[in-house]
Amino acid sequence: MIALALAAAFLSALAGQLGAGASLHCAMRREISPCTCRREDVGTGAILVICQRINTYEDIARALTNKFSPETKIGLDISYSQLPDFADHSFRELGLSITRLKLNFDNLSELKESVFTKLDLVDYFSLSDNSLMEMPRHVLRHLPHVKTLDLCRNKITKLTEEDFKDIQEVEHLLVADNQISKIERHAVPKALKHVHLGINKLNTLNGALRDLDDLEWIFINANHLKTIDNELPVKAKKIALIHAAHNELQSLPKDLRQMPSLESLYFYDNNIKTLDGALQKSRKLVRIGLSFNKIETLAEDEFSETEILADLDIAYNQLRSLNGSLRSLKSLRYLNLTHNSLTEFSLQEIKGLKRLSVIDLSHNKISRITGNMENLVDVETRVLELRLDHNYILNLGGALMGLHGLLRLNLSHNQIQQISPDDLIGLEDLRLLDVSHNHITSLEETSKTFLPSLEELIAHHNNITILDKDFHGLPSLCIADLSYNKIQSVNYEVVSKSRCTINGVPSILKIYLQDNPVLCEERLYELVAILESLNTRVSGVSTCVATQTSAPVLMRALNDIVPDTPVIVVTHTGVGMLEGREIQPSQLAYQRVGALIGHVLPEREGGLPVLVEPPVTLPPASTNVVVKWPDERREKSHPLADHLRLRDLNSSPQ
Repeated sequence: MIALALAAAFLSALAGQLGAGASLHCAMRREISPCTCRREDVGTGAILVICQRINTYEDIARALTNKFSPETKIGLDISYSQLPDFADHSFRELGLSITRLKLNFDNLSELKESVFTKLDLVDYFSLSDNSLMEMPRHVLRHLPHVKTLDLCRNKITKLTEEDFKDIQEVEHLLVADNQISKIERHAVPKALKHVHLGINKLNTLNGALRDLDDLEWIFINANHLKTIDNELPVKAKKIALIHAAHNELQSLPKDLRQMPSLESLYFYDNNIKTLDGALQKSRKLVRIGLSFNKIETLAEDEFSETEILADLDIAYNQLRSLNGSLRSLKSLRYLNLTHNSLTEFSLQEIKGLKRLSVIDLSHNKISRITGNMENLVDVETRVLELRLDHNYILNLGGALMGLHGLLRLNLSHNQIQQISPDDLIGLEDLRLLDVSHNHITSLEETSKTFLPSLEELIAHHNNITILDKDFHGLPSLCIADLSYNKIQSVNYEVVSKSRCTINGVPSILKIYLQDNPVLCEERLYELVAILESLNTRVSGVSTCVATQTSAPVLMRALNDIVPDTPVIVVTHTGVGMLEGREIQPSQLAYQRVGALIGHVLPEREGGLPVLVEPPVTLPPASTNVVVKWPDERREKSHPLADHLRLRDLNSSPQ
């Protein structure tokens, strides 16, 4: 993705899209059909003429010949066309002052020199996406002032010293995605500012870039380079970007130490084992991409002078320790260390890094988090998102205490059994907490911690058995995903201190209980009704099997209508009322639709299931209670107590 984005930026910035600034229509459009045109630059009067998907060059000549005055600068785009008679004509016969010429996707394999005579005004020339086997040097001699040359995606196999001798003013050379395996020492013009040699078959650069003192961007990605030592233009004072990803490099080139103007380096997907101090002097470096290498260690002074570095990506390596190497990166915003071999992480590694947004430590072997910030004088260390998922963490040990400013914390896929109150103290800004896929048996301790900003709690796939007052320290909670646990009992007071608001507007707290035993209780509707009165909606489906004989028939009927959709079958002997119409028991079933629980009536609307909200209240059963009450007074005082016949509950009051 980075390569594609950089290549797109390269092409856009250097080659320029013809007509990018068009704002007015061309007055000649009807007269030049099947071509069309528009003004490219109102100030200079330049016109972009587009002739695409044309059958013959004769059609183009007939449409354009002598249609524009010699004073009008023309950008001519002939692309996606079949030109069997191309060699029989010349651009000169059109009588146009062509300054930009595009011949893309025209299936050209050979070019006749006479076609391109008198094109000395052209400063942009593109022959990309054709079938040229070699550099068209006989054509280029007629374009002495070309500044941008684009020959990407052809079949060129080599670059020789003769290829560019007649176009020494070229500043932007793009020959990416060819089959170039050889480049001669003095092949490319010395005036080059940007060169794209990526996606070729080069084993060596052969010194071709060494003396290009005006270079600013170098693309040599996706070749077969094993080393580029002594290949880079160390005298280039404006060199800002080197893209050398997808090669076979064993190390970073030592030349980088002599190139202090570098801003972006992309060396991902190589065989680099150590940085060896190559970046110590890169004072203007803003972003580094070193993922998918074999880096094992970082020296303490590895980034000693790279104080404005913002993005550091060393994912998919073999790092075992950070060794204090990050402390000088005062401007660091994004740190990617996913898929390494770290066994421990100390928050002291990021002490004083005030601009951090994201730290990704996922998919390591971390079993301990140390170095908490609680007693540090420097409280300005800021992290917005901390990713610690897919590690071996048993407990947090209070290490995150005082990590102010943290918005998102991902601890999923670890081995955590309990979260203590001290673990989350000081996380006043935390919005999302993900502890899914752990071994947590209770969230009781979270009621003793105050997380005033927490909006989303993700705790599915754990071993939680009961919900009592677990959310009492979470006043802003809007989503609690507790699916795939072992929850058998829920106290409605779990939500009594939570008031979900979205953008200042009161909303509904959504609790997901997918595949928990509580969903199989016959009196689930009682809990649902009480929680709804407290602006809470319970959602989830279960595969529990009902006991009455009518249940299998009902499940079979629903599955015929909604294939592969698990349902909760609620069996009863009473009759419900919906919209003044009597509904028989065999017509009712609970089913999750989106994040809602409602009734499905499979026999309405042409046989398609219809969700009815709010759910129809079913007659209460006399067993399998799922609602717990703190005391008898609360039971009697609740506004739904009589309606739900809570006196029939056979659980002991708390």
